[in-house]
Amino acid sequence: MRRRAFLAAAAVAVTVGVTGCGIPDESKVSDIGPGPEFGEARTGGAGAGPPARESATTKEMFVTNFLAAVAGEPNKRAERFLSYMTESARPDKVDADAGVNLVRLRKPPVFTELEQGSWRVTIDVVQVGVLDERGTVAQADLKRTSYDFEIAIQSSESGTDSYIVTKAPVDPMLMSTEALELYFTPRTLYFWSKDGATLLPDERYMPKELDEGLRPTRIVEWVVAGASAWLEPAVSQLSDKARNNQNVPYPKDQLEVALNAAAAEQTNGAEGGDVVPKLGRQLLWSLRPYVKTGLRLSIDGGRSLIFLKDDEFYGANAANRVPEGPEQEDAQPERFALLDGKIHRLRESPGGGVQQLPRMLLSNGVNEGILQAALAREDGTEGLRTSAALVFQQNGEYKLRLVSAVGDGANPAAETEGFASMGRPVWLKASLDDGIGLVVANKRLYQFTVKGGMTPVDLSSVVGEITDVSAAADGRRIAVVAKGRVYTLTLIRDEDKVAVETARLVPTTVRDVSAVDWSEETKLVVAGTGLDDKPAVWEVSIDGAVEKSQFSDTGGKLQHLVAYPDDPVSASVSSTVMYSRDGAAFDLAGDKPGIEASDVMGAEGEVDLSRVTAPFFLLD
Repeated sequence: MRRRAFLAAAAVAVTVGVTGCGIPDESKVSDIGPGPEFGEARTGGAGAGPPARESATTKEMFVTNFLAAVAGEPNKRAERFLSYMTESARPDKVDADAGVNLVRLRKPPVFTELEQGSWRVTIDVVQVGVLDERGTVAQADLKRTSYDFEIAIQSSESGTDSYIVTKAPVDPMLMSTEALELYFTPRTLYFWSKDGATLLPDERYMPKELDEGLRPTRIVEWVVAGASAWLEPAVSQLSDKARNNQNVPYPKDQLEVALNAAAAEQTNGAEGGDVVPKLGRQLLWSLRPYVKTGLRLSIDGGRSLIFLKDDEFYGANAANRVPEGPEQEDAQPERFALLDGKIHRLRESPGGGVQQLPRMLLSNGVNEGILQAALAREDGTEGLRTSAALVFQQNGEYKLRLVSAVGDGANPAAETEGFASMGRPVWLKASLDDGIGLVVANKRLYQFTVKGGMTPVDLSSVVGEITDVSAAADGRRIAVVAKGRVYTLTLIRDEDKVAVETARLVPTTVRDVSAVDWSEETKLVVAGTGLDDKPAVWEVSIDGAVEKSQFSDTGGKLQHLVAYPDDPVSASVSSTVMYSRDGAAFDLAGDKPGIEASDVMGAEGEVDLSRVTAPFFLLD
């Protein structure tokens, strides 16, 4: 990944021997003595749990609360669910371990009065997934698109009226996505890719009612238990005998984590190397919202390692560009667009877009006749590498022109075979030295190499023709559009080859999706048809549980959409989405989203805006 120069943390990780860990002699080592004796976590207080049944003052509020009853801690779900029902309405058995069925309401509930003081309630839903006790949202098991249940007013012995469910929905443990956003906090855990090259994010949802002092302990327990089912095939796992020994004292400047000896064993990761240093950085990334100065990791009461936010910490996550601080906050992406088949910088790029294009694009014939383009930059083994994948047309066929350079040098451009159709290419980072990327050609997904090779990628788990592809910054997760729907997939990298491991459908409000890209580590932007039947762009979490409209009525179907993903340690200071449709291109960073003639730098003569197409970012 591209990293600007920065000062390392004042201290570095200090290591001492852990039995069986084999810390190399050249490591930066300092003996800090035995690990700490851990006590109970310090308490910082709990947040709000779901409302009690009696709190609703209207039937509408009661239904909203009923669909939030199972929010909160897993060990309280069944009791809360049953508390909303009469004895006769309660199911014979509620399996709390089966998880919560997460649904998104398509429209407000419909109430049909049965008799005075009682109603049939109908809700139309999208099945989003199953929330388990480890905070993951797995693929939905249920297919039902609507539910009926009955409610009534009930009087208590004290004369106070309240609402209650008299006939339950056919499926138990329903929770709305609205309740998920109200009563849970998203938390990102991290697991090492199977090749050990980078950390991969795993989205979780932590109950807000969990005591603040116990939240770091919960994170550690989730890390030790392993990745979600979707991500698991693509990451390294700890031994299934690994355990968290003690609560993590919190709040505290330096977090202290104690694990048993089995945690020093990694069972399915890249061979070679030490598990414990990687485990420490994995925990530090996963616990980052709670860390002030660093983290001490003790293995089974032995000697300890201290991990700080230093070069190795930031370098562990390919999605991170620069450390936290002013440089991170001021960082802006380089923006480009095509004009008459040539790449031009846009004014919103750093420095006003007046810099020269990368030298490799200036070679004879490279920056000509381009229909789509992808640029990526990353520190590699030989230095700073920049790679370009350029779609062009020749003799009625679409091809890729591929060029890569280290520093100011450039390799000769290579070309692929021709296809009847071709979409936007993407490079797979971490590492660009591998020289591989992905592109949709002839409605199939292909892997390309910088030398011009094209190989079809097996997507048997995805239904329908492929129309778009995008890649996460870690280079091991992708999103594709097939038959107007979005799928996320995990990849296994083996030198210059990729293989799809897992795929899951992303449930979203947007229909007839035409384009997708990654806006954050765990979020996508998708273009399609919105609730009002007009073109729209929405942001959605990769599990489909959280979504938000970005903008709608774009004036026509979006043909092209790109995003510059937010850095995991600092959100973007400006919008990082660009798109194009018939006759116009848009960059949402400025006050006027439409790209104007003055925004296209280096253009000769008057700019015909209808010929400004396919804007894109340099992914660094």
